Amino acid sequence: MAHDDHEHGDREHHHHHEHGHGHGHGHGHHDHHEHHEHREHHEERRRGPEGTEFLELELSRVLFTEAEDMSRDAAREIMREAIKERLRARLGDKLKAIAELAADDLADDIEANFAIEGRIEDRKKSRKDLEERLSAILKR
Repeated sequence: MAHDDHEHGDREHHHHHEHGHGHGHGHGHHDHHEHHEHREHHEERRRGPEGTEFLELELSRVLFTEAEDMSRDAAREIMREAIKERLRARLGDKLKAIAELAADDLADDIEANFAIEGRIEDRKKSRKDLEERLSAILKR
């Protein structure tokens, strides 16, 4: 669904170019496409108003841009995996011990909070019980 929105957004963007440049430039999302779209827009005029041909061209460019972004993401993922492998090989035991220490510290804090909450709840119940007993005395 996301690419349909992108395609629609680009069509709106072209619409803005026809009526002047006032609205088209503030869309942060489209700024990196700005230069290509100017060229695309002029190519469309030269070819004539064959709507379907133009839409297919626009869609292929949108898909290619998405593919470029995904390629960069995939490269980052591969590098991230390689970094994790290297760190695990060189420092795995120490990093694991540090992580476990941090996790245990957090778990201790959480357990302490739960215990405190439990004691407060117990105290509320005994206070309520005290009020009920006091009320019973007054009703005698």
